[in-house]
Amino acid sequence: MKILFEDSIPFGREYLSELGDVEAYRWQSLTPEALKDVDVLAIRSTTKITPALLQHANKLKFVTTATAGTNHIDKTYLDERGISWNSAAGCNAVAVAEYVLSTILLAHKAKKLSIEDITVGIVGAGNVGTALSGLLTAANIPHLLCDPPLQDAGDSRDLVNMSQILECDVVSLHVPFVAGGDHPTGNLIDGKALAGLNDNQLLINACRGEVINENALLARLSQANAPTVVLDVFDNEPNINPAALAPTWFVSPHIAGHSVEGKVRGTQMVYEQICEFAGITPSKRLSDFLTTPAPMTVHLNNPSAEQLSSDDLVALLLAVYDVSDDDKHFREQVAENNQSIGETFAHSRKHYRTRRECSAYTLMIDDKTSMGIRHQLNALGFTLSL
Repeated sequence: MKILFEDSIPFGREYLSELGDVEAYRWQSLTPEALKDVDVLAIRSTTKITPALLQHANKLKFVTTATAGTNHIDKTYLDERGISWNSAAGCNAVAVAEYVLSTILLAHKAKKLSIEDITVGIVGAGNVGTALSGLLTAANIPHLLCDPPLQDAGDSRDLVNMSQILECDVVSLHVPFVAGGDHPTGNLIDGKALAGLNDNQLLINACRGEVINENALLARLSQANAPTVVLDVFDNEPNINPAALAPTWFVSPHIAGHSVEGKVRGTQMVYEQICEFAGITPSKRLSDFLTTPAPMTVHLNNPSAEQLSSDDLVALLLAVYDVSDDDKHFREQVAENNQSIGETFAHSRKHYRTRRECSAYTLMIDDKTSMGIRHQLNALGFTLSL
């Protein structure tokens, strides 16, 4: 079995080498000729699967992407050719959820809102929306979920409509880009929706740029009483519109899901899928490839309280991950780089810093820490030690 994989897949060779004849191709360099006699192709989102790319793929039987999204794959064409495909859906859900929670805590710190009296509206109740719901529950932040397709499918959760979401203090978008059908998401947040948002609200897009009408967004941000906006995704990536940077509070180059755990979890899922395709029992685990950071000592203001204070929650989680660091770095790269905005965006995304999820850390806590706070810290993903 010949396996070809993109060299940007973390630990790709280490995971796949024992499964067959394994070769890597350099990021953004795959040619149609390279796919001759290849049985399995493992990619990331920078490789676009099209009929033109697969014109010489005479033996290809399985394509899988080590990413949660699949917009870069022509799934209809693969189905027509009888080529199986899969993705690492959900691999980066926790990472994106932690990105959003970090953003909300930074808004609290900047006094744009108070986490003690807000409601967060989550658009999309799939892997990411569910992970975000779990973190917000652990942080005792009220929230609502909206997902019409899941509602139609009989999801048992209490799902609300978009008009209710747009009244929330924070609106966080977590849907795939769907061009047609009963529930299209292109321009889901259009001029009308943006006109209804005000300067007491925070709008976060960490899913797909096409979900917001970017021209309408830029027009709204030039007007009075505009909402605070955070963008991790943009139209026409990587050749984004530079005009979107200045009026946006935080910007980042589509890295919300790029934690170490999120990326390596994607490789683990691809590895397990290829094993299943080949009838091989998986022998490798995620823990085989992840290092353990040094424990963090936590000093709480009131460890005997029933739950974390707002100050303790903000200090702890921003010590693990602070979105403003990503914003600062990306803006500096854009300002200093002689390359085009597209090249800078792609480079910043590919060479993103090492970022760990809460689950990577063991917290050293006082033995007087209440059971309520211990449960809360566990629910946020941490391991605890006295």
